[in-house]
Amino acid sequence: MSNQQESSDDVAVDVLIVGAGPAGYMAGVTLARYGVSFRLIDQRPECIQSGQAGGGFQKYLVRRAEAKGLAFTGVQSRTQEVFQTLDLRYVLDSKGNHVSETAFWSLNAQAKLERTHVGPEVVHATPYPWILAIPQSETEKAFDLDLHTKGQYVDRPTQLLDFHYTVDPHFPIHALVKHKFSNTTSIYRCKYLIGSDGAGSTTRHLMGIKSDSSSHDDVWVVADMQLDTDFPDRRRRTAIRSPAGALMMIPNPGGLNRIYTQLSPKEAASLGGVDESQFEKPETRLMTTEWKDTELLQILQTRLEEVLAPYTGNIKKIYWISQYRIKQRMVRDFSDGSRVFVVGDACHTHSPKAAQGLNISMMDAYNLTWKLALVLQDKMEPKVLETYNTERKKIAEELLEFDRKFAHHFGKKEFLDNNEQFHDIYEKAHGFTTGIGLRYEQNVLIDYNVDVPVDSKSLELLTPGKRLYAPAVVRHIDGSATSILDDMPSNGRFHLFIFAGNALSQNRLRSCARYLASGDSVLERYSSGFARVWAFEDIRRTMPENKGRVVDLFLIHTENHYDIDLATLPAPFPDWQYRVYTDKEGKEHKDHGIDPSIGAMALVRPDGYISIVTGLDGGLAITEFMDKFMFAPESACQSKQMNGNGNGNDITNGIGTRNGDGVAN
Repeated sequence: MSNQQESSDDVAVDVLIVGAGPAGYMAGVTLARYGVSFRLIDQRPECIQSGQAGGGFQKYLVRRAEAKGLAFTGVQSRTQEVFQTLDLRYVLDSKGNHVSETAFWSLNAQAKLERTHVGPEVVHATPYPWILAIPQSETEKAFDLDLHTKGQYVDRPTQLLDFHYTVDPHFPIHALVKHKFSNTTSIYRCKYLIGSDGAGSTTRHLMGIKSDSSSHDDVWVVADMQLDTDFPDRRRRTAIRSPAGALMMIPNPGGLNRIYTQLSPKEAASLGGVDESQFEKPETRLMTTEWKDTELLQILQTRLEEVLAPYTGNIKKIYWISQYRIKQRMVRDFSDGSRVFVVGDACHTHSPKAAQGLNISMMDAYNLTWKLALVLQDKMEPKVLETYNTERKKIAEELLEFDRKFAHHFGKKEFLDNNEQFHDIYEKAHGFTTGIGLRYEQNVLIDYNVDVPVDSKSLELLTPGKRLYAPAVVRHIDGSATSILDDMPSNGRFHLFIFAGNALSQNRLRSCARYLASGDSVLERYSSGFARVWAFEDIRRTMPENKGRVVDLFLIHTENHYDIDLATLPAPFPDWQYRVYTDKEGKEHKDHGIDPSIGAMALVRPDGYISIVTGLDGGLAITEFMDKFMFAPESACQSKQMNGNGNGNDITNGIGTRNGDGVAN
């Protein structure tokens, strides 16, 4: 660094986020909402503009992620639900198109191409039963704008060079960063560090954590194009498989299509391929992909003609193209055991065909940041951060297993005449690919024991470890039909749902109300400094009167709201008048497996996953559950005094130093 200028320590934040890809942006926009100070750095001079090349083939400098194809991404249903709670879904939805159905095609006994299956893309209950196909540049623009409205920005082009633990009692991690335009270095001091810096992650390298990886010889080409074709399912997501090869066709905005196809060994050899060894070198961020443009065009054109026959398939215009070799990697630990975490491609990589990369990566960050926020605010014990590793690693393991099966059966020649087997793999994975069927295993934040009767045959029953299916209800005070997602912003708070059924008219809500109004209630026990009456909030409004709250309340009943006077409800419900809803026909109770004559309560985590389900008289059980990981304000103050710092998480508690290999001790 002989030409670099040194500068003084000039940045001190709670969290340093390294890398402004999908996971890094998700970390930033959520921490901003949770009131956590952070700095988001990225070594690129600007965000992705298009990921495309117009008018023909070019040679590119391509990042590893871009070599997998970044021009368009598929946003799954669960991710769209999260976007809604962030008030980002609408603007993104307007920039993309809905992929609502999937079709499978293969040759019949007469060697004629025919459709063997067609059906909905999403079969689970969700307000958004489609994949949103959208340019990744549009997601980054939306995140950038969202950060700007909150006074934040991405620090570009800034590169992480190193980090180490120190004896600094307030900011124990010191990160050395390089400002690439000015060629100066700075020390960024922080309490936690999130590495979201992609498959060649510097953060992961500096952590020294091990990874298990596998590489396949299969070489694929992926392209975004304007296709001139009379193929009838060009606007469905379609898997076409025949002895001539396999094609995955995905409809993109503007009448474009993304095409995946596997190259034969001879084709791959003729094109030169990508130097995979460069992927592992953190100092080598860019590498040149080498192919013969004319040959690649001819291979793709020939493949379209042969696989789609007797339908036509002509490439009218190429917007973006690349080739990749499937390489799977997963690190053995998603953190260093104390204050440094990796998310997204930094901890797992896979093929792009199942539209999972952006989704899994963003949900990594969404899982982590609310936990960091509550720990930093002295509201939750630091031990909870261990659940990020256990919860998300299991999801990554499932992802890689699905990816192996999906890619293997889709493109391998020996499976091309067995469409049923491939279709079965796809059908069984519906809940995983959409994100809706994911279930976290029991841990300190999830209690699998359910002590109230639920109907196991219901549409989306209350299940600890799964996300809450958002009810469609009518707000009591104004008669507005609404989805609970609109009134359940990502604000870092827990949500206590009371499905009361007909308890109001049957006078069965008194004991529940007494608990909620008591000092032992989760509404009161972990909160401080808030107004007694809850101030109206939704995904677009955050009220300072509610800032000190840790748990919000939602009451859903099956009575006619015209017959209920909100002022006559037992305390504390009159203070929560904007959070009382009617499910007049009882559909939402039924869909969630709840008997209206019995009712149920569910504590929902800030990331929308259900922690615990009890009966209406199970309030104390919920308090006992939260006591295992939450601080009451008094105990948080005691923790500060004992630890001698302002975040209740002293560096002597679980913090080590890195040895010469970059491993935390």
